Amino acid sequence: MKRVSGSLTARLVVAAIVVALLGAGVTLGVAYQLVRTSTVEQSQSLLRSTARVVAKAPPKERATLVQNLDRAQTRGIRLLLLRANGTTVPTHSDIPQSAVDSVRSAGAAAGRFRSSGRTYLFEGVRVSQGDAVIATQDFSLVHAAIARLFDRFLLAAGIGAALAAALGALVADRIARPLKRTAGVARRLAAGERGTSAPPPTPLVDIAAIDVALAALDEALRTSESRQREFLLSISHELRTPLTGIRGYADALADGLVPADGVRDAGTTLGREAGRLDAFVGDLLELARLQADDFPLAIQQFDVAVVVEQALQAWGPTAAHAAVRLETGAPTGALPLTVMSDPMRVRQLLDGLLENALRAAPAGSRIRIGVASGALEADPAVRISVADDGPGLRPEDVKDAFERGVLANRYRNSRPVGTGLGLSIAARLTRRLGGRITVSTAGGHTEFAILLPQPPAGSRILGVGTTERAFREAGEP
Repeated sequence: MKRVSGSLTARLVVAAIVVALLGAGVTLGVAYQLVRTSTVEQSQSLLRSTARVVAKAPPKERATLVQNLDRAQTRGIRLLLLRANGTTVPTHSDIPQSAVDSVRSAGAAAGRFRSSGRTYLFEGVRVSQGDAVIATQDFSLVHAAIARLFDRFLLAAGIGAALAAALGALVADRIARPLKRTAGVARRLAAGERGTSAPPPTPLVDIAAIDVALAALDEALRTSESRQREFLLSISHELRTPLTGIRGYADALADGLVPADGVRDAGTTLGREAGRLDAFVGDLLELARLQADDFPLAIQQFDVAVVVEQALQAWGPTAAHAAVRLETGAPTGALPLTVMSDPMRVRQLLDGLLENALRAAPAGSRIRIGVASGALEADPAVRISVADDGPGLRPEDVKDAFERGVLANRYRNSRPVGTGLGLSIAARLTRRLGGRITVSTAGGHTEFAILLPQPPAGSRILGVGTTERAFREAGEP
């Protein structure tokens, strides 16, 4: 008995019945509200029409008409005529003074009131010669009408639920057998097994579609898990970059290496790097919210020199601590050199290249950042280069420079290396920005260069302030 009650068929039958009952319950709930609202509106409309009939009657006939209609109590409707001189027809009424006052002051009023423990609907309208008429109806009569209509809905919903349960039982019995096999494949996927073999063909189209979906899920899980591993490695690397700048300035401030007139600039740079850190965290939240595969880009036109200057300020203390000089030459060509890209991501690229250069550059050496005009395919571009006096790369290293972890593993025992993620991240990000990244080893030194597209000729050049606003919108102060 326990085996039968726990079988897939039994559970599907029970689920079908439960779903049918829930559907009927929701339908009844919605139907009750609709019936209640509609019935109350009809009652109010009937009261309003009755009051208007009296309002259109000649003044001399109103009292008689009200007496006749009130005596008849058609559909439980009672009427009260309020004379301008303060008398009423009939002389006695349970209508509260508040309802009378609202009709006299507003000219027309509708609503509910309670009298002698009962609830009444009312509609009132002011007529000619200062008279007013109020029509009322006991709400219990409205409620009885609602109950009668709801009983019919209840019967229809019960029949529908029974039919749905019976149909669900038939469908459950038909799909249970092949589903057991498919459920086995799903359990293997849930246990972490990947690359599961496809189930044998089935004549049921729906079950075959489930089999195809499971195969697609298997592939999607493998892809997603691979992306998650890559994402965690990449973001842990990127979060360290602004932290390095913050730590460098914090150490410089703690050691008293920042002069008094430079504290303001140091604070500005610290705030900017904290803002970049916050922007990376914002990327994480955005990816989680949208379930996206990569960071969003905010492509705009800006001056490269602004981003280079901010990178120099952020990495200055770290370079000074390592006894390495950071140098930059004036951009060659037309000034300023603008690009169509994402300023925050370009700064991310510069940070990665500067971090690699500082790791390799010996004490007393220098790192040079260059900005010049270039060409990307046949289109104008801006070339941003970072060169250091470190041990350099061999010619055979060039082809592997942007492969994740290859150079890090190759030189792990002979020189300082990082995680092996930075250059591969830079290559992927440059491609997303529509640019290209290269490396050269001429003269025994290593130079990385980023080529980014320039805006079309004749387009408006945005100033430094625009770029700074872009950084603030990305999360910086």
